[in-house]
Amino acid sequence: MSLATALALLALLVSVFAILAVGALYSRLRMMEHTVLRPGSTRLSDEPRAVPPALRPRQGQEAALVLLLDGACSVCHLLWDAARPIPGTRVLALFAGAESAEAFEGTTEKVVDPDLWSAIYEGYTPCVYMIDSAGQLTDRRFVYGDTDLSELFQGSSHAS
Repeated sequence: MSLATALALLALLVSVFAILAVGALYSRLRMMEHTVLRPGSTRLSDEPRAVPPALRPRQGQEAALVLLLDGACSVCHLLWDAARPIPGTRVLALFAGAESAEAFEGTTEKVVDPDLWSAIYEGYTPCVYMIDSAGQLTDRRFVYGDTDLSELFQGSSHAS
């Protein structure tokens, strides 16, 4: 076998490995996307669904809509600006620190608590959580730049 043939076979082997690695990564990302876009899927059945009591709806409210925000996130500011009261629903913004909360001005309820924030943080902000009157997480959405924010505050029974 000549050196050129050996190098060509080695390049082919590396190319096949790269294609398989990209395919596996794509498959994993599609599965994660499916999980994110369908919070009630069976893939999340083992996930704890109860939330800390401080995030639950208040007396006489049916649900709570929690906006998990970060002061340095531009999409977080868009979500904050779009936040609207929903009848029968507690709408609150949760921050990890006071400096993050100070970046937002408005009338939406603010809660600054690093322990609560880390209890529901899933590695991405902003995120919207819908919590029922029993304190169970019923829905969650990661918010992106192209998310229809007005749809999140229409007063439906879930944050979709």
